[in-house]
Amino acid sequence: MAKRVLIVDDSDQLRKALKATLEANLGVICSEASDGRSAVDRALELNPDLIVLDLSMPVMNGLEAAPHLKRLLPAVPIVLFTSFAGNRLLTLALAAGITTVVGKESPGGLIAAVTTLLAAAA
Repeated sequence: MAKRVLIVDDSDQLRKALKATLEANLGVICSEASDGRSAVDRALELNPDLIVLDLSMPVMNGLEAAPHLKRLLPAVPIVLFTSFAGNRLLTLALAAGITTVVGKESPGGLIAAVTTLLAAAA
């Protein structure tokens, strides 16, 4: 059975591109949410195997959404996919329950992180 990935980003264009890339390269099934609040709701509906989460979003940002997601789905890895990657953010992200941080300048890094985390969860 194919793994399920929830992609959370306020950019419709980026969500669609990530969905196409992950489904084509990894054979996963992707669902989408446009902000942290809807991500929590969608995660409860879908029970995904992995969540790709943006940092900067309206309603609830990635660092605000991550603790809610981890409380509800503690075993599900969360990848923060952001333009603001750095050591300070990594520290905040890990404290919020995020598994790893990948910069948006590295889509290949996202594919590698998703592949590794899904394999580890199998």
